[in-house]
Amino acid sequence: MARYGDDGVDLTELTLGPPGVNARKARRARKNGQPSSSSAMMQAFVKVSMDGTPYLRKVDVAAYDDYGELVEALNELFCCCSIGLMDGYGEWEHAVVYEDGDGDWMLVGDVPWEMFVSSCKRMRVMRSCEARGLSSNA
Repeated sequence: MARYGDDGVDLTELTLGPPGVNARKARRARKNGQPSSSSAMMQAFVKVSMDGTPYLRKVDVAAYDDYGELVEALNELFCCCSIGLMDGYGEWEHAVVYEDGDGDWMLVGDVPWEMFVSSCKRMRVMRSCEARGLSSNA
């Protein structure tokens, strides 16, 4: 098997193919609001942007169990430690907001986790001072 670099990772582990029929079916089922029936349908990939970075990331929000795990993953993804929830327990430099199915921007953590996973269309990591107006307890 071909190797990549000095870390011993197989090339097959690094190669991703284009989305197949299952991914298209899952997207169509989610769009139509049909219940999921396979593991491919349990994925909920959303684009994440961070203010000040010139790139977007894609995250599977259904792969996490709660908001804490999601925030930890976003901190690792964007190589910082200043992303947090605006829950009143800490002062964070960045807050996470998301666009729901109605096109409204809301703070991550304002609704139950299951509702967030099903309604999140995209996320944005923004400065906390800009996100304060979106807070439900502001």
